[in-house]
Amino acid sequence: MSRRIIVLCVFMAFVFVVMPARYALGGPNIELYTDYPGITAMAGESISFSLEIKNHTSAGQAVNLKVVSSPKDWKAEIRGQGREIQQVYVGADSTNIANLKVDVPETASAGKYAIKLRAESTAGYVDDIVLNITVSNTQTGGDEMKAQYSELKGPSDATFNFKVNLTNNGGQEQTYSLGAQAPEGWQVAFTPSYESQQVASINVKPGATVGLDVKVTPAASAEAGEYTIAIGAASAAGRVTENLKVIISGTYKIELTTPTERLNASVVAGKEEKVNLVVRNKGGAVLNDINFSSYQPPDWAVTFDPKKVDVLKPGESRQITALIKASNKAISGDYVVSLTASTRETSSTADLRVTVRTSTLWGVVGLIIVLAVIAGVYRVFQVYGRR
Repeated sequence: MSRRIIVLCVFMAFVFVVMPARYALGGPNIELYTDYPGITAMAGESISFSLEIKNHTSAGQAVNLKVVSSPKDWKAEIRGQGREIQQVYVGADSTNIANLKVDVPETASAGKYAIKLRAESTAGYVDDIVLNITVSNTQTGGDEMKAQYSELKGPSDATFNFKVNLTNNGGQEQTYSLGAQAPEGWQVAFTPSYESQQVASINVKPGATVGLDVKVTPAASAEAGEYTIAIGAASAAGRVTENLKVIISGTYKIELTTPTERLNASVVAGKEEKVNLVVRNKGGAVLNDINFSSYQPPDWAVTFDPKKVDVLKPGESRQITALIKASNKAISGDYVVSLTASTRETSSTADLRVTVRTSTLWGVVGLIIVLAVIAGVYRVFQVYGRR
């Protein structure tokens, strides 16, 4: 009976004294873990692991952290609040965090590598973790810059708004400097989505994606054609780019005026008067199907010769004639006649001041009537004056 008691005592001593004190009832007392214990990296890259240290006991403990083993020539250090650390304090049934920074040598060959870490509390509880890093010669999981629509079309006086997503696929937060290569005279501005302030750089957390609004303003002299704008985001981990394409269809601008650019005319009531006009294409795109219309006082008539112009190339002009007929009842004075040249894309209106004169025939008739009245009065005085 005494032998059994001795054996039991030896076993209990082995369990509680000799055997490492790692586990309490139901699991580990101290637990060291990370969300992604296996990742892929490239030679020369710096990567970061977020470490969590969990204390499952009912008392706070100081926990020592160390790198047990790492590949030759690799640099691995445990950091907290920007400094290298060797120990963290973890409260009762609480969790604290740290980071493991790993610098992969430029000379690292492709293959799988392991780094072993250990957490050991002052109470003697221990937990180890092995991190697996696969070094690849090809870019995998690199940062990305992608436009929702990489090609937009419009006139040169338009502003082109591209929506671009910038993704940080690395293991740590990065600051990206934003820039663009555009034709001379063009302007490119970066604004975070749903914000109004333009930025030159932006911070992106690991694994996160931020949206950027890229506003491209062409030069005023930009001609019709295709233009490529290369935008980029540079960080300590490298540079990503995206090509945006702007297709300038040309500006649509038309002008209607007179050859002297003086907008006045003179007509006789009831008669038709010719007014010479000039229609010009002052834009960078071809104008098709130019139609003419007018707005004039009641009982007036306006017609155009020709009635329409089929094609007008950039820089070209064409002379047309407006035939304006004032109403027979129009009294002398100034009137406004609005003449408009329009296409599907643009239009121009010239407000013509028209001075109406009465017919000289009616002046002659009036003069004859006046003279007849004078002659009649004179005759009356002669006949009745002798009596």
